[in-house]
Amino acid sequence: MTEKVRVRFAPSPTGYLHVGGVRTAIFNHLLARRLNGTFILRIEDTDRERSTDEAVDQILDSLKWLAIDIDEGPYFQSQRLELYQSHIERLLSEGKAYRCYCAADDLAAKRKQAEAAKITYTYDRACRKRDPDEDPGQRPYVIRFKSPGEVPDHFDDLIMGRMPIDSAKMDDWVLARSNGSPTYNFCVVVDDADMKISHVVRGNDHVDNTPKQMLLYQALGYPVPSFAHMPLTHGPDGSKLSKRREKEYRELGISISVQEYRNMGYLPHALVNYLARLGWSHGDQEIFSRKELEELFGLEHVGKSAGVMNPDKLKWLNAHYLKQADDAELAELVVPFLKERGIETVADDTLRRIVNPLKERAKTLAEMAQMAEYFFKAPTQYDPKGVKKWFKPIAFEVLRRVKTQLETLDITNEQAIEDAFRLLAEELTDTKLGKVAQPVRLALTGVTFSPSLFLVISILGRTESLARIERALLELENKA
Repeated sequence: MTEKVRVRFAPSPTGYLHVGGVRTAIFNHLLARRLNGTFILRIEDTDRERSTDEAVDQILDSLKWLAIDIDEGPYFQSQRLELYQSHIERLLSEGKAYRCYCAADDLAAKRKQAEAAKITYTYDRACRKRDPDEDPGQRPYVIRFKSPGEVPDHFDDLIMGRMPIDSAKMDDWVLARSNGSPTYNFCVVVDDADMKISHVVRGNDHVDNTPKQMLLYQALGYPVPSFAHMPLTHGPDGSKLSKRREKEYRELGISISVQEYRNMGYLPHALVNYLARLGWSHGDQEIFSRKELEELFGLEHVGKSAGVMNPDKLKWLNAHYLKQADDAELAELVVPFLKERGIETVADDTLRRIVNPLKERAKTLAEMAQMAEYFFKAPTQYDPKGVKKWFKPIAFEVLRRVKTQLETLDITNEQAIEDAFRLLAEELTDTKLGKVAQPVRLALTGVTFSPSLFLVISILGRTESLARIERALLELENKA
């Protein structure tokens, strides 16, 4: 193993970037930063039928959004085929691999027999003893690894500990298919060796691949890296994340796709903080700056149990970072979410005044845009519970008097508006400001909860505020 820490993230560009995959990227990135190492991106695109440029762009865009900066790469496996072929030829020439001409149908029948007998199928090595110079009549063949007679009984995993190796499963596995394309287990070893990867940090769904890869490292004469297999990311109910349940996940506020978290209005560092903490701990601390994560993260504190997604905790973290965010930054970020609601605006002083109080209430940018909608659109209906409670007979007089006041008040002076409301409350409702403020709030926003009513009036302005109160008065007249 090399002295310098070198880690890699190696996604396949066959679809969206999985949230479990980006968690793997985060763990690798933080480990590299803590140990002053190198973080490498490798795109495993040998499946040319399913790999797309759009998926590559989405991977790169997601990593950029999450501020997971790349030290080397991206490297593309599709551009490294000559390297793989040279290693195949080397293994053949050294007698560590061989051509297998067994027909696929025959192998399938043998596998079926093994399954019927309820035993683990392994290739019977029928072609292993064949003379390499023997001409089999131009039949198609695959390249198989010549597994050694003796294999280790375990390997040491930096997360999972001592991992036993079942020698019965160590058959002569395929290095290259009959069409010449190299297999995953072969490419990953050649790539990791060529890139001098010191630590392979990946999901524990790859545990069964590790013994085979270790033997191939040894056969090629390359140092074997340290392995660390992370428990997988599971859904809120503890089951594996499933594409078929994406609609259900969205309703909870999570997704399998990383990009959907941006679309749902999560801040990038909130997601990084959450996923880093999912399966890793530093005491009871929950909130980490990026600097703290890079200084504190270590594999020794990664748990062995699956990381179970908790939508409420993610929203709580996101709400924390919204509260901490600069108003100007939030205004910029919320603009596209307002646009989705049919509101065309810019991140000006007015929008900054709007997001300032809303960031204390909203859990996501999407929720903030929803809360802000009444600043841009007059309500077309009123909250039914609010109507029942506040649009009582006295509300007509309250709204009429407020309308008269707003026609002459300095609408930009929130304190002046508040003072006028208090005087009116003393006159009409025996000093209960709420009995004045709530009917007006309902008239202006359509709901019973909002930031300071006086701020709302100041932002809406005289003309819009009067128009909305006039509409509410008509509503009360029709109701009477």
